[in-house]
Amino acid sequence: MALLQKFFSPDGHKFYGLFDQVADKLQEMSITFHATLCHTTEDPFELLVDRLAKMEEENDVLTHKLFVELSKNFITPFDREDIHAMASGLDDIADLQYGVVRQMKSYGLQQVGVTSQYVAGEIKHFTSILLQTIKGLQDKRTLTSLKTHCLELRRITVTCDSRIDAAVAGLFPDHTEPVVIIKWMEHFQMLRALVDKCANAVGVIEAIIIKYE
Repeated sequence: MALLQKFFSPDGHKFYGLFDQVADKLQEMSITFHATLCHTTEDPFELLVDRLAKMEEENDVLTHKLFVELSKNFITPFDREDIHAMASGLDDIADLQYGVVRQMKSYGLQQVGVTSQYVAGEIKHFTSILLQTIKGLQDKRTLTSLKTHCLELRRITVTCDSRIDAAVAGLFPDHTEPVVIIKWMEHFQMLRALVDKCANAVGVIEAIIIKYE
């Protein structure tokens, strides 16, 4: 009977706690991501890439714990598909932050321009607001107030997309070597993928707010 009761009792604190840890890790990653692209630290580029790799692995562990909890609990604080989508979406943001710097290392693009640095700064801003928003999901009585956060998160992704579009258009007058153009095109594609995953995460949070407000 005790086992059955445990199976049907939602342990929201575990889910919320793990999501808070993932959001904390994303914010930590975004600070290092910004430092890597903007050279705001004296740490060598290779060290920062390794640091991001370690943080991405730590985030994978937290995401795995979320999926384990999802499989163990029949009743969850939010719909199972929403929990799965949010866990996957946050993991994608972590993966792509590391993916961008790993690609930079492979392509020898340690010195990026103002657009990439702008996006890195906005991603850092995005994750700080995302952390507040995810913590706010714990109180379903105040979910409506989180819509303001979501609007700001949307603004960030739209602005970053526009800046990337302009940077891609500017590649052709500034560069004539095909290999160089290809490298920068792929760099901007990776940045755009990161921004898209951020936008997807906002969509999941908005869906949760609509369902439970």
